[in-house]
Order: sequence, then C-alpha cells, then structure tokens
Amino acid sequence: MSEQRTRGAAGGAVEALDKALAVVETAGIVVLTLTALTIGVMQVVLRYIFDSGIPWSEGVFITFTIWAMLLAGSRAVRDGLHVRVDVGIRLLPAPLRKAAELISLIAPLILCGFFFYTGLLYTHFVYSLGIVSPEARIPDWVIYGCVPVTMAAFVLRYLILIVRWSRGEPLPGGGIGEGAS
Repeated sequence: MSEQRTRGAAGGAVEALDKALAVVETAGIVVLTLTALTIGVMQVVLRYIFDSGIPWSEGVFITFTIWAMLLAGSRAVRDGLHVRVDVGIRLLPAPLRKAAELISLIAPLILCGFFFYTGLLYTHFVYSLGIVSPEARIPDWVIYGCVPVTMAAFVLRYLILIVRWSRGEPLPGGGIGEGAS
C-alpha cells in the first residue's frame, strides 16, 4: 500500500513538473518568437521604407530565435516529435526491445547532460570576462546561457520520459513500445 502511495506521489510530482515545464516552454517560445518576429519585421520596414534601421536588431533577433528554437526542441521531446532512432528497435524481440528503448532514452539524456554541463562552464567563463555583444549590447553570457538553460529542460524531459517508461506508460508520439512492464 505504501509503495502505491509513494509511486502515486512520485507520479504526481512528475506530472506537476511536466506541466510546469510545459508552461515555461510555451511562454518562452511564444514571447521570444513574437518578439523576434516583431523586431525582424520592424527592421525590414525601417530598412526598405525609411532607409534606416536599428543596429542591434539582427543580434537580438538571432538570439531570441535561437532561444525559442531550443525551447521548442525540449517541447518536441515532450510531444514525441524529437528525432529518435526507432526503426531498428521495432524489429527486435520484446526483451531486447525494452533494453533498446531504455538506451534510446538514456543516450540523449547523457548527451544533453554533457551539453548542459559544458554550456554552464562556458557561460560562466564568458560571464567572468564581462564581454558584451558589440551589435546588440547584450552580455555574451546571456547569449550563451541558452545552452545550459535549454539543455536543463531537455534533461528534465528525458528524465520524465524515463520515469514514464519505467511505469509502463507508452512513450509520446506513438512511442516505441509499452515501456518497462
């Protein structure tokens, strides 16, 4: 009975984390994309109609677009839309398929964890230098900070998928199999 209660509480925590992360991802994607789009359109209008422009617009446009795309990548993991190699897994016998499914979740988790860690190191290094983008006047650590922030979201997404797989839940997007059960 207490195992079910613990599993239920853990499941509730996983669902709450999933929902909270989805809200942050969605808000980030929408705000950053709309802001980048506004800046891009404004720059085109200024350049081609008024023969002027804003010097920092390209740097900010690129930075916001990259942040939004990486957040969308994390969201794609949640929705089962991120790239996964599953053709070979589908052909395996059931016991091997389950092991391969787990490996297919652990491998990108490790890779994203590595990107998070090295991105954090590099962002800290750039922060310590105090460099500012000459065009956008944005501190470079804000630009490079997209790597550890978004890779942390990817790591959380893969951990959520591993927990769900271990509970026997199907993976999103018509996942590979029936999970661990």
